[in-house]
Amino acid sequence: MKVAAANWVLRRVASVRDFEEHLLEIVDQAVGVDWLILPELLILELAPLLGAEVAEPDLARALAGFGDEYEALLVRLAKDHAIGIIGGSHFARSGDRIVNLCAVVDPTGTVWRQRKNRLTRYERDVWHLEAGGGLTAMPPELGVLVCYDSEFPEAARAQAERGSRVLAVPAFTETRRGFQRVRWCCLARAVENQMFVVHASLTGSLGGEPVPQAVGSSAVIAPSTEPFPEAAILAETGWNQEGLAIATLDFDALELSRMEGSVRPWTERHDGVWV
Repeated sequence: MKVAAANWVLRRVASVRDFEEHLLEIVDQAVGVDWLILPELLILELAPLLGAEVAEPDLARALAGFGDEYEALLVRLAKDHAIGIIGGSHFARSGDRIVNLCAVVDPTGTVWRQRKNRLTRYERDVWHLEAGGGLTAMPPELGVLVCYDSEFPEAARAQAERGSRVLAVPAFTETRRGFQRVRWCCLARAVENQMFVVHASLTGSLGGEPVPQAVGSSAVIAPSTEPFPEAAILAETGWNQEGLAIATLDFDALELSRMEGSVRPWTERHDGVWV
């Protein structure tokens, strides 16, 4: 499996079409890739189109109006380019509430949806989002945890127990500390479950809320064990630079590390109570 993690730099767009062209630029760079992973809430690039009359507490609900259009765009791009796309995340309506949702689209146009289960204080208190209620079974080998969800070991373990050997983590972090929390947790999840983790970051600024700044790099991460690189990074973009981190994932090597590595956290995991 060949994957690409997109480091997305926010642009000042003048129309929805500008946003679509930005996304198309990213997809066009992912030639020969099986799965492209986009960052969390890249849909925020459309926020300036709403105008100053939309107050910050109403922003998520207003942007949810683009949700169906965004998913349709992902389906069209996935089918036209014969690529799987993990669509970062966007706001979507759930009854009368708004959720932060990742749409996963395969090359046939089939869609899976994973909600963000653990919300930040800003998401709860300002945007008044509704938390997700569990994990969605994804296409073979894949699991998805949106940003903050990656900081909870049991979530990734549940994905791994279902057979996921690749965990996609779309993220949006405003500070280096926030970025480090997500990146370090991605590294930890790769070690604990001996799985690949793909971390895709939103970067750039809209000059104020909702994105005064977003920072990071995107990377494809392997377990810190032989035969993978000592740094456990298969590919990484530049810091705050738009681009793709592309790597081919060797599942045979992954299984070898699980079964015969000098340490075997996955095969030696303990399901009971530690004493």
